[in-house]
Amino acid sequence: MENLGIWALVPPLVAILLCFKTKMVLLSLFAGVFAAGVIVCSGNVVAATGFSLETIIGEVTDPGNASLILFTLFMGAGISFIWRLGGSRALSDWARAKIKKRKYVGIGAWLLGMVISVNDCLIAAIDGNVFRDIAKEQRVSSEKFSYILDATAAPSASLFISDWIAFQISMIGQGIAAAGIVGVSAMGAYIKTIPYNIYSIFTLIFVGIIVISGLDYGPMLKAERRAMKTGKYCADGSQPMLDIGSELGEPKDVKPRLATFIIPFIVMIAVTIFGFIWTGREGVGILGTLENADAILSLLWGSFAMSVSGFVLAIAYKIMPVKEAMDTFVDGFKLMVLTACILALAWSLSTATKNMGLADFLISSLGDTIPFWIMPLMIFGLGMIVAFATGTSWGTMAIITPIAIPLVYSMTGDVNTALMVPGIALSGAVFGDHCSPISDTTAMASIFSGADHIDHVKTQVPYGLTVAGVVGLMYLLVGIFNLKPYVFIPLGIIIMFGIAYFLNKINRKHIDELEAELSTTKE
Repeated sequence: MENLGIWALVPPLVAILLCFKTKMVLLSLFAGVFAAGVIVCSGNVVAATGFSLETIIGEVTDPGNASLILFTLFMGAGISFIWRLGGSRALSDWARAKIKKRKYVGIGAWLLGMVISVNDCLIAAIDGNVFRDIAKEQRVSSEKFSYILDATAAPSASLFISDWIAFQISMIGQGIAAAGIVGVSAMGAYIKTIPYNIYSIFTLIFVGIIVISGLDYGPMLKAERRAMKTGKYCADGSQPMLDIGSELGEPKDVKPRLATFIIPFIVMIAVTIFGFIWTGREGVGILGTLENADAILSLLWGSFAMSVSGFVLAIAYKIMPVKEAMDTFVDGFKLMVLTACILALAWSLSTATKNMGLADFLISSLGDTIPFWIMPLMIFGLGMIVAFATGTSWGTMAIITPIAIPLVYSMTGDVNTALMVPGIALSGAVFGDHCSPISDTTAMASIFSGADHIDHVKTQVPYGLTVAGVVGLMYLLVGIFNLKPYVFIPLGIIIMFGIAYFLNKINRKHIDELEAELSTTKE
């Protein structure tokens, strides 16, 4: 397919604007895919329909994508067993005795998300299931909880041991080869680029600042006040993407066993880790194993093992007969059908815009006359735009990293400067993965927190933009003054805390005044 230039911007814009306007995620995503078809097929609506369906079929039948859909469905089955066997109720009983303050819910979810960093989707799934019910009990809003899940998913996976690292190393290797840089391995380059993945670092720190201090602001502050005052987990009129209680009914009337919660998760994590080791066994060392591992297949094995362990526990504890256990299995699949549809359409939109040349258009539009001092900020901004518009961080990294490394190396002739680029590109990509309404990780966070998807996006974007603004400033200082990580990291933390403190005070005062005015009016 030829590069369609500025027309490649239309499909993601249609999807994003329609998503915000209608709150209908599936309709918005399909509209984006269909818009791509109309453009590619020169306005022929019939051909555009065929294009849309063929694109979706192509994505669903892709082995990797099909495995991820199955992972999602089996995860639903595992969740179904945990719920009906009383595992979530047992955890709530245990947590009720341990968690005495609502902020500990956020702290726990934040820390757990960084620990289970094998995959961003896995983080959202496990973290959400562990803390969702506790968040409801402690009057944490669905918006705040979904933000914590989303903000720890991609940033954690991009920094710690995960399938992301293997992918980044492969992209860095391509960039080094294209630049003609010798004497530096892809692994060595990756280690050097970690401190420049500032968005991921600052986002994880910012989550910690917010959950520990409670310095919420903007629409998030309103959501938190609603939850604290009324106990409403979601806003009136919202459409939660996952409501296990209404979908699966009440848990079985049996004594809650913590084992019915812990065992399925332990089995899933153990089998997933085994999958990484087994499929990547030809690699040398931990990172070599990750680089050779089939991450999606490993996750599929883990989710399947989780659902099977739930089935076995139902029979072993004599909580369910075999037929009811099978019904629970199928009901879990039904629980995740919406998720599977969102994933399929998000992939389809990403592929359509990629084939239309969206990223190439954005890169070429920057021109080749930009001075180096602005390049770090420009690469970050480009990564943000592409990832937000397409909803894919990996696709963004795959396009920008191999191009940007030789570009910067040709401008400076300095290897260390060129090796900042992968971290900068990754920062922009993670922002898009974190904040885009059409990102699969954003959808996963909404789903496993039980939040309204658009409410989740609207409340977390101000936080994402706060961090992105500080990160952009740091990249500007890096470009102008060659600022080092030991300077810009503490400087950025101080600025982020100051912004959160200032905006919290202003927003809190404004809300207090409005509430006082409303109270006076009612009297």
